[in-house]
Amino acid sequence: MGLFDKLLKEGKEALKEVTSEENKQKASAFLNSLKETAKEGAETLKEAAKEAASEENREKASAFLNSLKDTLQEQAQDFKKTAEEMKAESRRETPAYSETAFEAPEDGKTCRERILDILAAEFPQYTVREDVSPQTIGGIGRFMNYSIAVYSGDTPKLFIMLVGKTTTSHREYRWSREEAEKNGYAFINFVKHYPNTPEYVSKRLHQYL
Repeated sequence: MGLFDKLLKEGKEALKEVTSEENKQKASAFLNSLKETAKEGAETLKEAAKEAASEENREKASAFLNSLKDTLQEQAQDFKKTAEEMKAESRRETPAYSETAFEAPEDGKTCRERILDILAAEFPQYTVREDVSPQTIGGIGRFMNYSIAVYSGDTPKLFIMLVGKTTTSHREYRWSREEAEKNGYAFINFVKHYPNTPEYVSKRLHQYL
């Protein structure tokens, strides 16, 4: 794997944890710009190769290729840096949840029940569905169903996944998350074995609805 591909891959991995809508749009625009630069460079290189009949032109083509590589690698470095900054910013917007942040609720409800109760009480304008397949938003293949989906009419507003200690390592989970995000829908996790107090659940839901 070349340096450009390595940097691009690392940048994309960092962007998976970007949560704010503004940063998602910035990331998408940045990535599209990088791809466009690579595409334009490849087309120009093809034209240069056609004219490289003489030794002089071959030298020009070689110099151009080296310049193109440097440009793409610089942009990939910028992309990786920007992605890491967006990732860090998203973490600041949604602080990592600590098991000791709140005392465990004493209402005896599951995380799912608590989320559903708060959605009904604080967001009555939305429709809530459970165990929704990513195929409903165009996904093709094997997926993990979204635990809870929030709709405005027929338009998805938020997909919620209830996860355990190993859920996020499963391919089916990752594909479901990617399907939601590539279609521009908000996606969040709630870790089932954390306390998930009503205050915490409400705060997170209000961030996205």
